[in-house]
Amino acid sequence: MASSSTQPDSHLHNLLSAVTDAILSDSHDLDRIIARYKVPKGEIEALLKVIERLHIAFVSVRPARRFAQQLKVELLDLPQQGMLQRVRFLPPRVQIAAGVALLAGFMLLSRRRLRLPDDAAPEIKVAS
Repeated sequence: MASSSTQPDSHLHNLLSAVTDAILSDSHDLDRIIARYKVPKGEIEALLKVIERLHIAFVSVRPARRFAQQLKVELLDLPQQGMLQRVRFLPPRVQIAAGVALLAGFMLLSRRRLRLPDDAAPEIKVAS
């Protein structure tokens, strides 16, 4: 059988949970919730202020896709991804710059490869 102190604690936890949910959903009808749990507002006034201040202080943010992917890899102990997967999570400007650099490098190498050696160049005769 549960002790008598557990029930009031559970009742208070349920009240604070309901109040927190109401504040998170931007429903500020707290008096109705407090009346439903039949707890004097003076007893929980300080806790309500803490909940409201925490709601204001903690701003919800969406993590970057790269951070979330890296965290998933670390937590699930997945094998590291290849080069293409890593490039995929770079910002678009960096992806474009990398593509241009890769294309320029490829063109430079192919141009050097197609160039004829100096001794194979045709001779040009100048008329005197």
